[in-house]
Amino acid sequence: MPRGLRIIHPFVGDRNLTHFGGIFLIQRFCQRLKLKWHLQKNVRFTQRRSRYHPIQLIQAIVYAVIVGISRLSKTSILQGNGAFLQIVGLRTFPYACSLRRFLKRVNLQMLRDIDQVHDQLRHALFYVPRPRTSLLFDFDSSVLTVYGKLIEGAAVGYNPRKRGARSYHPILGFESHNREFWHGCLRPGNVHTAAGSVEFLRACLAKVPPYVYRLRLRADAGFFGHEFVEALEVAKIGYVIVARMVKPFKRKIATLDYHRFRKDWAVAEFHYQPFGWQQPHRFVVIRRPLPDKEEEQLSLFHTQRYAYQIFVTNLRLQAEKVWYFYRGRAVIELDIRELKESYALAKIPTNRFLANQVYFSLLLLSYNIINWFRRLCLPSKYRNATVETIRRDLLVVPARLVRTHNRNILRLPAEYVSADMLRGISKKIDAIKLKQS
Repeated sequence: MPRGLRIIHPFVGDRNLTHFGGIFLIQRFCQRLKLKWHLQKNVRFTQRRSRYHPIQLIQAIVYAVIVGISRLSKTSILQGNGAFLQIVGLRTFPYACSLRRFLKRVNLQMLRDIDQVHDQLRHALFYVPRPRTSLLFDFDSSVLTVYGKLIEGAAVGYNPRKRGARSYHPILGFESHNREFWHGCLRPGNVHTAAGSVEFLRACLAKVPPYVYRLRLRADAGFFGHEFVEALEVAKIGYVIVARMVKPFKRKIATLDYHRFRKDWAVAEFHYQPFGWQQPHRFVVIRRPLPDKEEEQLSLFHTQRYAYQIFVTNLRLQAEKVWYFYRGRAVIELDIRELKESYALAKIPTNRFLANQVYFSLLLLSYNIINWFRRLCLPSKYRNATVETIRRDLLVVPARLVRTHNRNILRLPAEYVSADMLRGISKKIDAIKLKQS
């Protein structure tokens, strides 16, 4: 039976090593996207000169998020990564205080410019590998608990896990076909989900590329209201939205004729004009039997035997197919959970609201970079892979950067990733052709 080494003589001082060897793939992908060029061209920096250019600080935050650094205070692990710094183009990695100082100095115009760069890249990649003619939006909100007493914008609101705790209440929109982040906004914690939903919808529609002829949307009960539904009707968007279970609906569902469509599940529909609405709308009711001792859910109304869920929709689908259509929205719950856990969305970096909004935007840009990289460059087995899987298999790889015969060679262990896979990914990166914005 083999034994471990009995005597080991450690040596400290070797350079050009990193345990994020796969970051060269992301760096090469960002070069192909011309991320740095877009930032230089579109972002108007008003900050005074310092040791780092603002673009370098933006890149530092994006790369730290991508490799899985959960807090700015933990970016010190990258300061001694010689190969990592050379690959991403930094002489030294900024200290956490430098990154926070940069975020606090960003003004509203710079934030808009950064978001514009994000929108330009999304628009360019919309046509790769081929343009789409339909979009499916999923809207949702989340709760980010905030720890600290002097954090701007943090307020006590709806917080199911930590009642009474101060929080932020961001609203997020995703495009379901490619699980792509579309638009988002960081809001104080005491804001209702529906507050500003019409303006949020308009911001999403302003980013829709031409030649898209069909738009559909799915949302939960937080968006149920006549103003939002009427805005969808005016924009001619097909929608399915969970309706809040108010008293008129409770009385109505007991009088409907249901037909079975899935085991013991049943469905019915009716037309109704709620108070304050301009016209009647179609409502679909899903009824399912209650198992013993089932916990209550906010979106369901419980009777002695059944649980009910109601949708308002303008889609010309059979009633049961409305439920099947809405069921696909569960993916956004996984995306938001991934943002919180793997991208550290819930880790608020500063005590200023605008600075946190900037970090929020850069974090979502990082999310989309990984999403585009996975969709366009990775093998099919990674099509639905989480970012943790991508990090484990491709990014967190020990490597040594050496220079031989005037060539930069990154030495990677054969046990982590195959050379054929790396060549295939590199070819796909080089083959990307972006539409000029």
